[in-house]
Amino acid sequence: MSELSELIRINKSIENQNKEIIRLLKIIAGESDFVDRSGYVYPDFFDEEEEEEDLSQNFTSLLDNEIGVGEVYFIDGDVYKYSIQNNEMMIDNLMGDDETTNFAIPQRIAYESIKRNQSLDDSTVILTDSSKGNLPKTLEFCYSQDAKKVFIPWNQMLELVGAPDTLQKVLKLNFYRNVDELIEKIFLE
Repeated sequence: MSELSELIRINKSIENQNKEIIRLLKIIAGESDFVDRSGYVYPDFFDEEEEEEDLSQNFTSLLDNEIGVGEVYFIDGDVYKYSIQNNEMMIDNLMGDDETTNFAIPQRIAYESIKRNQSLDDSTVILTDSSKGNLPKTLEFCYSQDAKKVFIPWNQMLELVGAPDTLQKVLKLNFYRNVDELIEKIFLE
């Protein structure tokens, strides 16, 4: 991992810790707006959006790059970028050193992108089954990384009950049952 990638990862970790501190301070001050049924209080996303505009000059999000033909961003615990260039596949962990073996869906999407000579929409991310049981937090992370479209496995739909309505309004959520349906939704929208 390059030194710049390591600095970005450390900076993102600090940023997430600061968000958690702000969330807890809002609870103490009684200023938090989003509480799920379990009592977890989510930060006020519209207030954070104004703060992030100020930070955007200093830090770019992991999903803030243009997506080229043959490139796919996906979340399998960490955020990965799968790309095919000159018939060589590359998987970059944009957050750390962990590796993934769960890249069959991103690989198929990348090949389809090359076949159609069409890239995915910018700020699009595909979730794998790794987010199962943790979908609200994963969506919160997607929002913090400036994702616009999120493709989620169909079997995780019920977990949206625990996600704040704000996230569901800010992110364009799409559910897929299998990779063929995912391809159809990605490239026909």
